[in-house]
Amino acid sequence: MRSGIYPLHCAECGLVTIASRLPSFRHVLLISGLLLIAVNLRPAITGIAPLAERMQGDGLSAQAVGMQTTIPLVLFGLAGLFVGALGNRFGFARALGAGLVILSAGCFLRPWDFTGTGLERIVGSILIGIGIAFGNVLLPGLVKSRFPNHVGSMTSLYSTAMNLGAMFGIALAVPLANSLSGGWRGSLNAWGFTALIPLLIWLPQLLQKPRVHTEGNPFAGIIKLLRSARAWQVTALMGLQSLLFYSSVAWLPTILQVRGMSEAAASAWPAAMQLSGCAASIIIPTLAGRARSQTGWTVACAAMSVLGIAGILWLPLFWVGGATILMGLGLNAGFGVCLLLIALRSSSAETAGYLSSMAQTVGYLVAAPFPWFISWLSTTTDSWMIGYGFLLIPAVFVGVAGALAGRSGVVDP
Repeated sequence: MRSGIYPLHCAECGLVTIASRLPSFRHVLLISGLLLIAVNLRPAITGIAPLAERMQGDGLSAQAVGMQTTIPLVLFGLAGLFVGALGNRFGFARALGAGLVILSAGCFLRPWDFTGTGLERIVGSILIGIGIAFGNVLLPGLVKSRFPNHVGSMTSLYSTAMNLGAMFGIALAVPLANSLSGGWRGSLNAWGFTALIPLLIWLPQLLQKPRVHTEGNPFAGIIKLLRSARAWQVTALMGLQSLLFYSSVAWLPTILQVRGMSEAAASAWPAAMQLSGCAASIIIPTLAGRARSQTGWTVACAAMSVLGIAGILWLPLFWVGGATILMGLGLNAGFGVCLLLIALRSSSAETAGYLSSMAQTVGYLVAAPFPWFISWLSTTTDSWMIGYGFLLIPAVFVGVAGALAGRSGVVDP
């Protein structure tokens, strides 16, 4: 067996045997645990946007609010380099469990400022980014390893779970802030509790004693992929898609209020966007997984995003909600197809692990500054229309990168 950042074989991952051979109850526990983990990978990020106005009302600048999205994205990338090696060292299932605990700790710490220096917000955001990175990097390779004949459908399931989590973060942010003590701080704290719930379902996986391997250079597989044009195409697509998703969602309630919506409506439409996007993330990656080439699907998703952003900016207010839904269909389906391509363009589960780590490390590092950049551009130009309108540029390039990455063929380092 070749060494590398994380060869996803059952004995090394700390999981039970291949899913198709599991007793039905344990099979259900495995899939349920994976889906619950996926649900928790987005609320700590998307729950910021609906509370931005309240946070600024408490003295935080727009840039300080944006940094609470930017910092986790940076850590998605940086931590992605080491997650696979940690999975090899301590076992895949236990690494995922540790990620949930780290995510929870970050959610509890981030809203507070006990020292008066803002250090808690920074450290909490770093912990959130590290915790989420475990799931981000490991799930595509896991699907390739455990469900090689159902990559499209399983990718659809867990990407839909991620979208549902994003929707919960948006939809529940304001109601939680209104009902919990601490206001917006209590709302953000709540996701620390939900991040611990999957551990109850994941416990059978944690109890498995893994065989781990530490020999060899853990980054060898990624280094080999750096010479592959196709790997860079998938990486570019991941970076641009992540840039578009997180920047557009981070400031969507703000631009909707600028267009004339109330705070309640500006929170409700993004939640509806994520909910409708769940249908797209179930259907489109499944269909795309059956096709020889995914180019048409990636271009179509990018086109919906472009038209949706343009509609939000320039359509009459009555139609802005519909444009928001259209953008959500493109963003959520596009993200699901992007995750699908990591698995489909890989010749093996091991390669999927390498490619996932490379694509998400580079991709998220590219995407990380842009939620902050959008707020800076909007403040500098005194126009959220200009700041949000900038997103039309990466939306077009998502289509270009998708057209290249979607072509048939596999990467083999």
